[in-house]
Amino acid sequence: MSDFSGSSVDTYNPSRPPPLNYTLKCKGREVAIIVFFTILFFEAGVLPLILFYSIRWGAHLDNTKNLAIITSLVGTYSGYKIARRSWYLFICDSSHQRRPLGASRFGPDAFTIQITLGMFGFFTPLVIGSSLNPGSVHTVAMSLSCLMICFCIPLLITALWPHKLKVPFRVSSMPPYTGLPPAVYTMVEDIIAVDGGGCVEFRQAWRIRYEHSAIMRRIVRVTSLWWGASGTVLAGGFIAVTWTTPDDIGYGIGWGLPWLWAMVSASITVWWVSRELRRERETWADPEVHKVFSLHITQTVNEEKVAEEVNEFNDRNV
Repeated sequence: MSDFSGSSVDTYNPSRPPPLNYTLKCKGREVAIIVFFTILFFEAGVLPLILFYSIRWGAHLDNTKNLAIITSLVGTYSGYKIARRSWYLFICDSSHQRRPLGASRFGPDAFTIQITLGMFGFFTPLVIGSSLNPGSVHTVAMSLSCLMICFCIPLLITALWPHKLKVPFRVSSMPPYTGLPPAVYTMVEDIIAVDGGGCVEFRQAWRIRYEHSAIMRRIVRVTSLWWGASGTVLAGGFIAVTWTTPDDIGYGIGWGLPWLWAMVSASITVWWVSRELRRERETWADPEVHKVFSLHITQTVNEEKVAEEVNEFNDRNV
């Protein structure tokens, strides 16, 4: 798999990769991440399964009422998190510190667009299936699989053609008509800068690390390819199985197996990325490891000052 080496030039040779100046290994952030994914898993994984089978086998309500109850409860917490994220990005006094490099105040980042498409894919079969009379269990069971497809197709496409695809509008910090990096790049940048409080300082540090490290570019591309390909293929399989099995089995597969895929993929990703980051540190002296690949990101004067501060910090800590 090539790694854009055709556009690379030699760069400086510090003793270690440019730091990201951000860590998840602090008590507050680790607890927040655990709480977030625990509630999300309960809301969109455990709760729909418990309600469906308990109402179906315990209360003996028909599918229409059963699915209507589930639809009314699913999405409450995720909706709150999206609204909170929009507040941080567009409205609060510090929103200018979290927005993408070179973006206007109300310019959405890529993750906002991606999560909007994902929620559309999730709620469309959920609402349609519960609105039919009688309710369609198979349609509702497609919800998580449709969410997977909406998230994974951009990951797959940008990983297959890294820095080749161009669009006439801004994608996070990437200006219009600029070759798009694999989508994991913008996801990491946007989530940590906005939700994680890394702000524009992290966006700059992340850009510098990506541009200067061939291994980091490989990590971003391979993870995009893995999540994109596995998620797209398996989501299609889940939908097919959901529609060719009885209601009870299809519903369990539709709401259970996507979470199993996410947990297994997350575990593999953490293990592999940790190994690659260790290899990056150990082989940084190799000229092939630290080659510059410019993202051609335009910046405001204030953002250029932040970039200079990040570079100065990196130089002091070499």
